Amino acid sequence: MEHSYILRKNNFIKILIFFGFLLIFTSCASIPVEREWQDIIRVRYRTEKLEVGDIIVKNKIVKDPLGWYGHAAMVVKEDTIGDYPKLGVGYYEIDTYSWLYEDRKVMVLRYKHFDEKFKKLFVENLKKHTDKGYFISSRKNTNSFYCSKYVWYIYYITAKELGYELDLDNDGGFMVFPYDFIGTEELEQVIF
Repeated sequence: MEHSYILRKNNFIKILIFFGFLLIFTSCASIPVEREWQDIIRVRYRTEKLEVGDIIVKNKIVKDPLGWYGHAAMVVKEDTIGDYPKLGVGYYEIDTYSWLYEDRKVMVLRYKHFDEKFKKLFVENLKKHTDKGYFISSRKNTNSFYCSKYVWYIYYITAKELGYELDLDNDGGFMVFPYDFIGTEELEQVIF
């Protein structure tokens, strides 16, 4: 029993070191000058401006380890957000008003070339890729998703199936984080 306790303690320490490493080397993304955070209440009361495919990025919460990297999800149908929120939950859908409940700043981003042809395939891909579990892994591993990886992948695979390359990960790193969307030139900010 003592051996089991030591193993759990060592695994916990490894996890803390891993997240510490991620925090130090990935969470210092800067916000482009032309982009600005908006009050979540403004977005919450103007959800009619949201469109399928819109990416919503929530700002970082320094006091909460789960919020160190921000959070990202996207509009999957009218008044509905699709999200991979945390370990043990997997994919779920929630109404936009409820998803925008926290006292945080947000940024709404829209793909510049989101036309009807893209939208049709995009919606099909949304339905195909909701059965994966939540796990933080590299962009190449499509057996699991986390919030921003799911958003990134749906755009990536849709463009690929349409015959072109699209990478909404601003820095093209090993993993994709919510703030990586903010600096991407293919996305424009929606002001509320």
